Amino acid sequence: MSKSFIRLLGAAMKRVAPALLVSLGLLVASPLAQASDASLKSALKRYEARLTTDIGYLSSFSTPSRSTAPAALSRLSKIRSDLTGAARAATGEQASTSSGRKGRTLVLSGLHDATVAADDARACATAARSGNRSTARGDAKAEQSEINKAIGLFESGGKLLHLF
Repeated sequence: MSKSFIRLLGAAMKRVAPALLVSLGLLVASPLAQASDASLKSALKRYEARLTTDIGYLSSFSTPSRSTAPAALSRLSKIRSDLTGAARAATGEQASTSSGRKGRTLVLSGLHDATVAADDARACATAARSGNRSTARGDAKAEQSEINKAIGLFESGGKLLHLF
């Protein structure tokens, strides 16, 4: 081999080597996504206790008075955060079996309905805080309808995923 060819090869390697190392580093750093019912169950298990209390609060939610509306709004903000975190955890995992996929779909639908219920409860508390009791009662009724749908979806999805 000639010296000029070796120099040319060395120069090319100097340009290619950093890009190759970066791409190899990205492959090593990014975890390989694997579908597993166990990983989905583990991701949702972290939210189980919080979701249980949050769904309990939403299922017994009633129109707050003007003086208790700010406390209800604060609690509903935390509930909304829990629901968003659980939805993110469930979305980030895939199931490996057909029952796991069905359970994941049901749980995600339940989380959506519970989020809508939390938004209706927030609208109710906001209306109550401003003194509009009629609107607040209507929002509370809509919230109860949504949370009742969510509870059924959570029960079905939880059974399929063996969460309880």
